[in-house]
Amino acid sequence: MSSRHGLAAAASLLLLASCGQDTGSASAADPGYPLSVANCGRQVSVDRPIENAVSISQPASELLLSLGVQDRMAGTASWSDPVLPNLAAANETVPRIAKDFPSFERLLEEEPDFVYTTFAYTYTPEGVADRAKFDAVKIPTYLSSSECTGQDAVQSRALTIDDLYREIDDLATLFDVRQRGDALVTSLTQRMATAAKAVDARNTTLAWWYSGTKTPYIAGCCGTPGLVTGAVGAKNAFADSTQLWPETSWESILDRDPTVLVLADLTRGDDGDSAAAKIEFLESDPVARKLTAVKNKRYVILSGSDMDPGIRTVQAVEKVSAGLTKLGYTS
Repeated sequence: MSSRHGLAAAASLLLLASCGQDTGSASAADPGYPLSVANCGRQVSVDRPIENAVSISQPASELLLSLGVQDRMAGTASWSDPVLPNLAAANETVPRIAKDFPSFERLLEEEPDFVYTTFAYTYTPEGVADRAKFDAVKIPTYLSSSECTGQDAVQSRALTIDDLYREIDDLATLFDVRQRGDALVTSLTQRMATAAKAVDARNTTLAWWYSGTKTPYIAGCCGTPGLVTGAVGAKNAFADSTQLWPETSWESILDRDPTVLVLADLTRGDDGDSAAAKIEFLESDPVARKLTAVKNKRYVILSGSDMDPGIRTVQAVEKVSAGLTKLGYTS
């Protein structure tokens, strides 16, 4: 715990706990409330309009900004890339309380009345705090359904675009901006259809490389890469893996010899994180350079955030469609 925030956080914790124990008229729901949605095996309810939301993850922040509720956000945290250009002005009005994960005490300083994340790690003691700890101080929490079972869990089903649309609908419901949610889903649906029609990738196999050079993290069956791959009509080279991002070897990738490599252009600065560093490795490593995609320089580059489930998923379809079209896979 940071000593700089400790006293204020303790005071916030006591205040929130005492408010949560109030059974008088002040705790009664506002007219038209509560608003509730099902989320990862629990009900998430708000008893009055959300006014002090905190989003912890770039996809969560960008989704709320896309719904136009920036004036009801107390802060954002856990960013990895620049915000989408069309959301930059709205984002400037919301404080960034941490680049990565804030402590629970730091979060309480913002007096949040709702917390939203797309990363299950947020709701762990190592991230911010588990959901029970938020429950204890009467702060509703929402977790993207794409991570109900966690980042490292075996996936029982593949992510679909309807999961994203349902998440938009959930957040629009909780913020009571359903018409904005409907308009956003309509726009994204139209964009998806346009992007998918622009490319013919039926005979194309994609492998998505996120990070790591010695033991690369390559997309498995069931996350955003699988969704995007299917949307453009291609095949996922590691569709038989039920992990979101399994570690593998270059020998295994060579055995499957994908037609095109989709590369994450990460900003962290670790080994092989940037797209340029990935390409340099691919074209110099004695195994990786044997790949057909490397020999033919068939690369499509996306940001790390494009590979996370969220408002950028449709943009990822557009980018992969455009990249494949540039490589000659036209409809």
